[in-house]
Amino acid sequence: DHHQDKTTTTPSSLSFFKMALSGATDFDKLKELCTLNHKEQVIWFLNAFWHKHADEAELLWKYQHKFAELDLQNHEAGHDLDELNAHRFLEFFNETMTVRQMRDTLRATGAIGDKFKNVPITHYLIYRYSADWKYLVNASQGDNKAEIEQAQRMLEAVQAAYKESEAKAQAAAAALREAQAREAEAKAREAAAVAAVAEAKLREEESHAAKAELEVALAEVQKQEDAYNNKKADLERKSEEGGVVSRNK
Repeated sequence: DHHQDKTTTTPSSLSFFKMALSGATDFDKLKELCTLNHKEQVIWFLNAFWHKHADEAELLWKYQHKFAELDLQNHEAGHDLDELNAHRFLEFFNETMTVRQMRDTLRATGAIGDKFKNVPITHYLIYRYSADWKYLVNASQGDNKAEIEQAQRMLEAVQAAYKESEAKAQAAAAALREAQAREAEAKAREAAAVAAVAEAKLREEESHAAKAELEVALAEVQKQEDAYNNKKADLERKSEEGGVVSRNK
């Protein structure tokens, strides 16, 4: 029946699991809303403000996906982020405010009390869209079924596109790393070849220098040998001449 249709809990449908929050006060209802998982909180917000922010649905799914990604412990099943990862979320979407500024704004509207460590996506959405949080926690759920089913299809399309782009980015990064490794290897081989050529030239120059040095040394030996032979011949000639003179006396 119609009531059952609006309260289905199947994951493939954005028709919501509960029609209303059970808290006694709006403050309690907001606390209860923030215990739903990231996706359920976004669905609740879209249901409440579809008339205002239907054209922002794709961006809200991106917010939800990033929350789940940064929720390192619980991922999609989690319902808030610690302060560090909340800051990472804000930086990723180029938000200039800090978690503290967001809390101060929410506290001023009475949405939260003094003690609040973690950040649910609902708090961010209230701040981001200056949403009336009391209207949010009391908004009816599941009355705009056709629009919500369209939002579901948008969610699935966005998530599929995100996974595809992420896979392509990872493949491109891997290809880049491989190309860089090959380039580095080629440069290393080129450098080794250049070094080998330089070493061969150095050895050749050293060889030429050694040969020239040897030739100089051989020439010096030959010169000394020639000088010795000349001196020896001269002495022998003088000795013979002296003998002839002696015999003629």
